[in-house]
Amino acid sequence: MKEKIKINLLGFYDLVLALGAIYIGGMMISSSGGMFTQYPKEWLSKVPFDNWIVPGIISIALFGLGNIIAAILSFRKGNSKFWVVSVIMGVLLFVSIISQVIILEETFLATVEIMALSIIQLCICGYTFAKYKKI
Repeated sequence: MKEKIKINLLGFYDLVLALGAIYIGGMMISSSGGMFTQYPKEWLSKVPFDNWIVPGIISIALFGLGNIIAAILSFRKGNSKFWVVSVIMGVLLFVSIISQVIILEETFLATVEIMALSIIQLCICGYTFAKYKKI
């Protein structure tokens, strides 16, 4: 019973990350003129985008849908490799944040928060994997 709770915890966390990515991506897409006010305008001069619409679409497609798939696999019964997609999504999120820091040459409060979210996701994956293998 405890193992099922741990598996559901991973699925729930993946779902929360997916909803967050979809929400932020939607905000980026719907921002007036593509200018997402939560990020400094100077950042646009350092990235290959003219506005935040394309990064918003990427956020929804990659992190939103990817974490939804990870959550669905966690909630499905009989899947012994459910944690693999969550690990992939956690690593992608971590690498994208590290890349952002390298490209932009600065950090933002959201950068630290998102990095923490990716580390938490990877820790839950590791914990779930370790407990699942003991069954």
